[in-house]
Order: sequence, then structure tokens, then C-alpha cells
Amino acid sequence: MANFMQLQVKKIEVDKWCEGCRIEADPGSPYVLAWIENNGQWFRSAYEDSCCKMCRHWRLCGHDLLKSCSRFEKD
Repeated sequence: MANFMQLQVKKIEVDKWCEGCRIEADPGSPYVLAWIENNGQWFRSAYEDSCCKMCRHWRLCGHDLLKSCSRFEKD
């Protein structure tokens, strides 16, 4: 569960940064709340289907939630 939460926070940070670049401003807390509402279920499902949850490199790229990965090493 801790891995999931850390990866979700990382994904939100990456998406928030991208949105900030797009609008040339900090989207702020409302963006985070909207992200959770709009993407939370998708992220949970994608996490369950990903190989990232079992990989030793999950901290580096696990927020990508890949189903297969050339860097995968079982943790």
C-alpha cells in the first residue's frame, strides 16, 4: 500500500508540473483534488495491472505503470 501511495503522489506531481507548464502557472491544490477525483480509480486499476508494483526500480519509474518493462527486476 505504501508503494501505491508514493507512486500516486509522484504521478500527481508529474501531471501537475506538466499542467503548470501548459498554463504557465501553478495549478495549485484544486488541480490535485480534481486529479484524484478524475484519475484515482484509473490509477488504482492500472497499478494493479502493472509490473511496477513488483519491481525493485518502482521508485524511479513506477508512476508510468507499465505492463511490461525492459528494466523490470523482481523485488
